[in-house]
Amino acid sequence: MKKALLLLVLLLFVVISSRAQDTVVAKGVDDQKAEKLYNEGIKFYDNKEYSSALAKFNEAITLKPEFEKAYYNRGSVKYELKDYSGAIADFDKSIEENASNDKAFFSRGQAKYALGNKTAALEDYTKAIAANAYYPQAYYYRGGIYFENAEYQKAINDFTKAINLKSDYAYAYNDRGSAKKMLENYKGALEDYVTAAKLDTRLAFVFNNIGSVKKKMEDYKGALEDYTTALKIDPDYYIAFNNRGTVKIELEDYAGAIEDFNQTIKLKSDYAYAYNNRGNAKYKLKDYSGALADYNQSIKLNANYGYAYLNRGITKEMLRDAKGACEDWKKAATLGVGNAETYSKSCQ
Repeated sequence: MKKALLLLVLLLFVVISSRAQDTVVAKGVDDQKAEKLYNEGIKFYDNKEYSSALAKFNEAITLKPEFEKAYYNRGSVKYELKDYSGAIADFDKSIEENASNDKAFFSRGQAKYALGNKTAALEDYTKAIAANAYYPQAYYYRGGIYFENAEYQKAINDFTKAINLKSDYAYAYNDRGSAKKMLENYKGALEDYVTAAKLDTRLAFVFNNIGSVKKKMEDYKGALEDYTTALKIDPDYYIAFNNRGTVKIELEDYAGAIEDFNQTIKLKSDYAYAYNNRGNAKYKLKDYSGALADYNQSIKLNANYGYAYLNRGITKEMLRDAKGACEDWKKAATLGVGNAETYSKSCQ
């Protein structure tokens, strides 16, 4: 019976490197006041007192309208406050005053990405790299966009550059592993994931990814161990519970699989994949009514989940509902499930 594919977990953490400017020394009278306010703003920013920091930067800019560092840091505060459009306007002003400010290009890219404008973000990361070729974070985030655009080799190239500049960059190793996995280079993916895990043993998602690639390599016992490690790090990691359940199905531990899917659903009740997978385990135990109920719920949560239709059709066939089975297989075929057409042929 066709099992649902595991979800590939790529965690790209968008954390802006805002605190980049040092305190400054005053010159003129107004400048002295502006820079004093600026320095106070930096202290508030460091303490995550963003509203107070914003007020200080506003005052500093009023006294010194060309104050580039104040614009940059005010933009950083606005980013933290999720005022992404306001942040972009300040980063624009910072760049206008200092066209070589690589950090402003990078931060503006982060804000544009937060607004869903990946193309503009990509351009700004590229500009940040042009201003500073030794900028691992810019390569990393640009690589992340290439990954999202399914340009996996470009993503690998950028993650590699990030790693060359920052050899302990665990996230870059992880994400390069994910790009390699998408290109079916499982050995290379596993090497990168393992390196990421060694660099930072606290990252549950890395162990989840190790488990996922081991499953691809049919090392089910190894995958089981890694999903379990991920859950020891993060007991609420519902994706790892779901993935471990699918491995237990491969190991014919159907009752154990159901326990994992139950836990997944307890943590995330709208997770369609877990219902489908639990249905698969119930089917293996010949609990066809229970499997049918789970496939129904999976489809209710995700009406375009082709494999749930395929599996429900197979279950309906076992329950002697030939017409319902054919309808589900045809639906699965329209949703791009390749082997659904094979089942549909029996309906003609």
